[in-house]
Amino acid sequence: MRGSLLLILVFCLSGTWAQGDREGADQGSQTSGLTRKDIWDELRALRDMVVEQRVEVRQTKAELQTQRDKVAALEKENAVMSSRLTAAENKVTAITAALEATKTEQQLLKNKVEEAERLITVQTTEVTSLVSRVTNSEKEVQELTKEVTSHKEELDVSKTELQLTKNKLDEIQKTIAASDMKLAFSAGLSNSGKIGPFNTETPLIYSRVFTNIGEAYNPTTGIFTAPIKGVYYFRFTAFNNKNGEWVAVNLYHNGQRILHNSELATGHTFIANGLILQLEQGSVVSMRLQQNCGLYDDSSTLNTFSGFLLYPL
Repeated sequence: MRGSLLLILVFCLSGTWAQGDREGADQGSQTSGLTRKDIWDELRALRDMVVEQRVEVRQTKAELQTQRDKVAALEKENAVMSSRLTAAENKVTAITAALEATKTEQQLLKNKVEEAERLITVQTTEVTSLVSRVTNSEKEVQELTKEVTSHKEELDVSKTELQLTKNKLDEIQKTIAASDMKLAFSAGLSNSGKIGPFNTETPLIYSRVFTNIGEAYNPTTGIFTAPIKGVYYFRFTAFNNKNGEWVAVNLYHNGQRILHNSELATGHTFIANGLILQLEQGSVVSMRLQQNCGLYDDSSTLNTFSGFLLYPL
């Protein structure tokens, strides 16, 4: 505004100068020179004021730009705060909805609790009635238990008597079966000729079976196994024809040597023996050749092993 006033003043002064030149040509040069000097001084002062105003305008523009920047920053902050406020309002809205839902659920839960309490009251009444019935039933059960115990004792006595009767019947049946059982065997040793001697005691397998009633003798192993408890008779013969060589055999019962017979051969030498044994069911009897002793056998059946059941026990 001050710059505009300065221009107007300059134009006015220029007009005054021109008019003065036309109308006051006759005035003195001293007065005209003083007036111009004052005017130029005023113009310089006005110019300095214009310069100062321009500086102030620049400062004002800088301050205005700073204020604009601050306003822009505040507007950004305001936008951010507005966004946060909107988010907070949304959260509040969601929390409010959740709270309303929770209130609804709590009301439903309260209704369920009330219904459950009502049912519990009804069930308590029913349980009380049932307990009363159970108490009466327990008394009846106790009475029935006493009767059952009495019957059980009588049944146990009957079972014991029945078991004793059954045992006696089993014994009678075993005795009858044993008395009817027939057991007898007789077998020759071999047709191979010379047998032994061996550096250890060796089982004798009488493979030439002549009689095996009851199948108690095994010609593969040379072992007789008692099928029933009883009294048995066993007999054997042994032969060796090598002069100066011992003939010796042993009879075993369940792995224990019961009988030993031996003789120094002097041409044709025989030995024979027999004995009676009481055997349990499953007991075994077999023959073995003494170590460093020999036998001889052929189709003449010079070596035999025989046995039979005398009577059961």
